[in-house]
Amino acid sequence: MPKIKINTFGEGFEIRKLCLDPETHEHWMAIATKKDRPLTNLVLVPFFYYGLKDKKSKGLADIEGCLFSGMLNTSKSRIEIWFKRRKVLKIQSKELFNDMVFFPLYQINKNLIPLSHKLENGIYVIQKTIGLLRSEQLEVDCQQLDIDDFVFTFDKYQQEHLLTEITYQDRKLYCKKWDIIITYQTAFEIK
Repeated sequence: MPKIKINTFGEGFEIRKLCLDPETHEHWMAIATKKDRPLTNLVLVPFFYYGLKDKKSKGLADIEGCLFSGMLNTSKSRIEIWFKRRKVLKIQSKELFNDMVFFPLYQINKNLIPLSHKLENGIYVIQKTIGLLRSEQLEVDCQQLDIDDFVFTFDKYQQEHLLTEITYQDRKLYCKKWDIIITYQTAFEIK
């Protein structure tokens, strides 16, 4: 069966809500109090996880959590769509994020509720990244692609507009790999 492969390159934005059980949260808060630093600062420091001596969490990426990520609208961001091992389309971010067109080129779905209104109580880590944000694949039955079968979903967090999801014929593509560098990182807590 033929495969669709979508590579998303450029600058990305991630919000990760850390899912800590109450026992772990209390233990980490005790360490933060002992070090006289806020827990939101400690979760960003790699040596914090080394000091825990916990085999389950060797770094921030090992902590279970809910991840929300997307591609930012910058000149470095682009999408490549491959079909049957051939690049069939290259889309620059300005083509997707442009609201001022009379006839849209692509099917776009915008979430009406901004992400900042969806945040619940917990610890959040925000990261800006650059590189291969996602490489996604999907096996399909068709022998030809139609650009109208793709739906690009956008979301908003504060002033940032993000491409968060691409679907083909209402089917999600599955992320196979990523290769990113973190350029900015911060954390905050909602109580």
